[in-house]
Amino acid sequence: MTGPGPADKVDLVRTWIHDPLLVLASFGAVAAILGVARVSRGWSADTRRKWLHVSVGAWVLFVTPRFAHLAWALVPPVVFIAVNASRLLRGSFPELAGTPSASRGLWTFPLGIALAYLFFWHDAGRAPILAGVAALTFADPAAALVGRRFGQRRYRGFGFGRSVEGSIAFFVVAALACGWTASHAAPALPFLRFAIGCAAAGAAVEAVTPPGWDNVTIPIAVGGVFHLLGSSRGGVGLQGLG
Repeated sequence: MTGPGPADKVDLVRTWIHDPLLVLASFGAVAAILGVARVSRGWSADTRRKWLHVSVGAWVLFVTPRFAHLAWALVPPVVFIAVNASRLLRGSFPELAGTPSASRGLWTFPLGIALAYLFFWHDAGRAPILAGVAALTFADPAAALVGRRFGQRRYRGFGFGRSVEGSIAFFVVAALACGWTASHAAPALPFLRFAIGCAAAGAAVEAVTPPGWDNVTIPIAVGGVFHLLGSSRGGVGLQGLG
């Protein structure tokens, strides 16, 4: 019998050292983000929620390409689904769950991440995951901010109080985020098509989804369109982003 080869040893390191360290780093990163929110006493509850939303999303974008195995990558979002749905986080940070939609958003955010992992993990470069998370991380709060401050044209019969101005802001920011992802993951493909298609899908579902649940629908819709566009081109030129 021969011992494990170099490739087997690398896989063992990734399985039992590399990925577990990324899990611990993820817990530490979220703890640090929550710590900043706690000590920033001059922040409003909405500012704390936006800080948490953007900072955690940015960490997910950083760490996702670095995981080697789906099972380990799922550990942080699954744990945070349970923690955020319980009274533990709401008891420590009651201002984060001031409304039913805000409380729901605490656990639907990691749920959206987990589902994106399950649906698109094996896509080259995990580009659909990154596109969906980027849209959720940056375009969703941009839409909320613009809609709250400048929204004049409210949707009637749907939209849950959202505005055309907010949807335009979502589209612009999501197009930039998804176009950047496509240009790095698939240089040979028309990134403008990815930018417009993904941004349109994200803006559409954001406009019609009940508050809180858009944390799930945005990454799945954006990631799904990215996946379909990549598949329609045969996946030519897709590269890893890690």
